[in-house]
Amino acid sequence: MKTPLLVIDTETGGIDPCRHALLSVAAVDSRDSEAFTAIIRPHEDWIIEPEALAKNGFTLDFLKKNGRPEREAMQDFALWLNARRFSLLAGCNVTFDRDFLTRAFARHGISWPLGKSIDLQAAAWLAWERGLLELPTGRDGLPRLNLEAIAGALELYRRSEIHCALEDSLLTLACLNRIAEL
Repeated sequence: MKTPLLVIDTETGGIDPCRHALLSVAAVDSRDSEAFTAIIRPHEDWIIEPEALAKNGFTLDFLKKNGRPEREAMQDFALWLNARRFSLLAGCNVTFDRDFLTRAFARHGISWPLGKSIDLQAAAWLAWERGLLELPTGRDGLPRLNLEAIAGALELYRRSEIHCALEDSLLTLACLNRIAEL
């Protein structure tokens, strides 16, 4: 892909960036695969759903022992971002991740530096509609657009069933590159 991308992924304590914890963030620079990753120690007021922990494999004990304060992690992420120039933010359901990150940045008075984005789900949908990508479909006959389904259709696979922000960022980048080649 010619356009420089910043591919992001997050692991969260649920689906609402106003209520649920941001547990980890990862980003990959498409030009050189340089990555940023951070595990975040959740604040006691944040909600973490048990189903979310099961999906990402974290435990509260692990997060407390290994996580960094969110403020510190977001400041470091902002520095990492500001050292690069990107045309597009990218991800699989990128608005979900961006919403959690912009909320975390705002909590600490940091301006979110990225605007335009490209979403793997939208790219996969367009490739599917054009007959360039065969995706598994649901009962409604529409394609499944989670990362596992898209990656599997492109013969790319996650090493673990546990969701890891860094691994998912790298897998998303690989999927975007394959779709661009179609």
